[in-house]
Amino acid sequence: YGYGVYETLKVRNGVLYFPELYVERLFHSAEVIGMQIVYSREEIIRFIRALVDSVVQDSFNVKMLFVGKELYIFALNSHYLMEKEYRDGVKVVICEGERQFVQAKTLNMLMSYLAYTKAKAEGAYDALLVDKDGYVREGTRTNLFFTDGNKLFTPPLSDVLNGVTRITLLDALQKKGIVVEERMLKLSELEKYKGYFLTSTSSKVLPISQIDGKKVEIPALVREVMKIYDEYLEEYVKGRKVEALKI
Repeated sequence: YGYGVYETLKVRNGVLYFPELYVERLFHSAEVIGMQIVYSREEIIRFIRALVDSVVQDSFNVKMLFVGKELYIFALNSHYLMEKEYRDGVKVVICEGERQFVQAKTLNMLMSYLAYTKAKAEGAYDALLVDKDGYVREGTRTNLFFTDGNKLFTPPLSDVLNGVTRITLLDALQKKGIVVEERMLKLSELEKYKGYFLTSTSSKVLPISQIDGKKVEIPALVREVMKIYDEYLEEYVKGRKVEALKI
């Protein structure tokens, strides 16, 4: 009956990214809907690493599902974005809808699935969800950031799922002295801002070039954010390689 939680991690070139953060969010999601995970965080991370070590390919996704009292962890082929999509940006569409438990990643995905299906039918990468009060919160599987050209903003944590890429991007920007302000975004204010981008496990930092068919510029600040996050991930990989050598 949709009573479960899930996470999707990525492995790229043999590197498993941020497993501790994904497992922590799995537990948080379960707590939000009153589930008790019968394994420890350390056990689940060991399970994930054992699976990763058993897969021949060096780049793929890992899906975790906790349903009832059963934990399933399996490998999936991943979707890779083309360089053109990072260079030119992607199209998104607007859909009305709110997830029932905004801070939990649950299996109650019908609304998001229908919005995503609408987006794909219109040749868009994702749908931006607008709540009953007319605020744009997030994508069906992405977090949203926007800029006035000088400052960066993102909808408040209380109103969105705190994506792992959102968490790590904020960390990367903070280390560069760049502040991101939490701000509600009214649908009627879309033309007020000069740039938008999405974040997710698979897409990293992905610029938006169209919203419901209306062209959107990709300002220099968004390009800078993309570069900063790529460098952050490169440093993460270097750190994992150093740890592996010590082991």
